Amino acid sequence: MKNISILYVLLVFTCSCNSQSISGYWTGTMEVNGKTADLSLDLNDSTISSSDNMFLKQRIQNLSLKNNILSFSYIPSDANLSFEGELDKNNIRGTVKIRKMPPEIKMSFNLTKQSDTSPPKKYTTEKLIIASNGANISAEIYKPKKESIHPAIVLLHGSGGTTKNGKAFYADYFVKQGFEVLIYDKRGSGQSTGNRITATYENLVEDAIACLEILNKRETVDKNKIGLWGTSQGGMLLPFIASKTDIPSFMIAISPAFSAYEAAAFSDSLRVVSRGNSSEDGHIAAESHRKVAEMIRNGSDYKEVLNFINNNTQKYRFMNLTGLHDRLVLNKEIFEGWYWSGRKYNFYNYWKKLDIKTLCVLGEDDRYVNAIKISKAIKSIKNNKIEMKLFSGASHNLKKTPNFRNPSEFDFPRVKEGYLEYVENWMKSEVDGN
Repeated sequence: MKNISILYVLLVFTCSCNSQSISGYWTGTMEVNGKTADLSLDLNDSTISSSDNMFLKQRIQNLSLKNNILSFSYIPSDANLSFEGELDKNNIRGTVKIRKMPPEIKMSFNLTKQSDTSPPKKYTTEKLIIASNGANISAEIYKPKKESIHPAIVLLHGSGGTTKNGKAFYADYFVKQGFEVLIYDKRGSGQSTGNRITATYENLVEDAIACLEILNKRETVDKNKIGLWGTSQGGMLLPFIASKTDIPSFMIAISPAFSAYEAAAFSDSLRVVSRGNSSEDGHIAAESHRKVAEMIRNGSDYKEVLNFINNNTQKYRFMNLTGLHDRLVLNKEIFEGWYWSGRKYNFYNYWKKLDIKTLCVLGEDDRYVNAIKISKAIKSIKNNKIEMKLFSGASHNLKKTPNFRNPSEFDFPRVKEGYLEYVENWMKSEVDGN
């Protein structure tokens, strides 16, 4: 027993010696193929930021420091980054790996400690709860420190269960342009109540309008310069929202579709073909989504839709690579939520009727919406209230498309050159020029 006790003490002592703590604010760069991107690490709140890669104060995971080796990970929607480096006094140098990255692509990072404390913010933030049709929406307002009347903007989410933290980069971007910015946890996500799955598009629109109304009541907000910014699903809903409220005077839609079912048809057909199936199989996948949308528009119930999906996957096994697979769990409550009931909507006609200044931005390499087709359709409307901008070599998030096929040309999934500058110049022209 005595020997066991001594061994236990030695093990505890050894673990305690190997395990270290680290804090402070660190800044530096990441590098690949001679290309650099800024990087900052705030170990006081375990967050990571990179303006070049459009993320700010995002949570890191699996933080560990043992024997002066620091490791952590950051997992955004479009990548999976793992960091490991050696701590040498006030410097950390190491390597970065991206999931599924070819081994010949070598990435590194270099950080220097700047201070023991986090840097001060150049703006204030205010937390609030907004009541919206049976839900309490957890929101936050970013406000410039300059005492004056400001333009303002509400930032809308994509289709996932996203929170306000995911919009921190854009909130920081707009507040530095002089805007009061309202971000919020999507209904049923984060600290917002409600059910994300059973919510309808109408519910999501009501939440956005409730946020607009909050800004419209603020004494520090210019009532004639309140706008909406939305990405993906949020961008798709902007014209629908504009048809139900006269508060917004401008809108910015990033990577919108006209309908959820056409976006699903496009993205799933690409996935089917990319997995080695034929272009005809891709066409069948797309038409399957259109058939489900038609059934819902014509009043089919969830049992009929589920029966079609199951029979379709039996006939075409590649459909299990899509969102219409044979493992779906479907009931009446879920069927009435936005994911299914929303397929009866096509918002193209709302774009035709828009009567407020709107900027629509798309990336040509978008694999979630057919950017080229949408761009042509919006231009064909010939609505002088809408400005259309299509960026080549840009993804759904308006980031530079990574080139894994040619390792010597690989770059970080950084913001597409000219994108933010284009948005800023449009705002100065169209918003400040009101």
